Amino acid sequence: MRDIKFRIWDTENKEMLKVQELDFEPTFYGGRIAIRPDQYNDYFDTEDMILMQYTGLHDKNGKEIYEGDILRFNEVDTAIVEWNEKYAYFMVRPIQDYYFDSDVLGHAIEYNNAEIISNIYENEDLLEKGAEE
Repeated sequence: MRDIKFRIWDTENKEMLKVQELDFEPTFYGGRIAIRPDQYNDYFDTEDMILMQYTGLHDKNGKEIYEGDILRFNEVDTAIVEWNEKYAYFMVRPIQDYYFDSDVLGHAIEYNNAEIISNIYENEDLLEKGAEE
């Protein structure tokens, strides 16, 4: 069985936090999910947080890959890890003009040398650079 893990981007404090606990209790925040990060003892409303799930996969350095991560393939090409709602799988979306044989995350990291270089929240400038190329 794969690990079910989450992290959150705190939009107010501009920091990435690991999730200790998610609470789906209808009494919290009007029925919305409440999140308790590792770094704090209190729960937070998802309104100020962006929740990202662990994909169950690792990059070439053994680092856990999450939604929103930016991966570099073969030292050149970059892509964003996203969830494909229509077909229910984690995918890679190229940042610049590049074609992957498969957009399935597992296929992309199996056949290419994938390394996490950042994420879409902490380094938005990587997204802009990719659009300019």
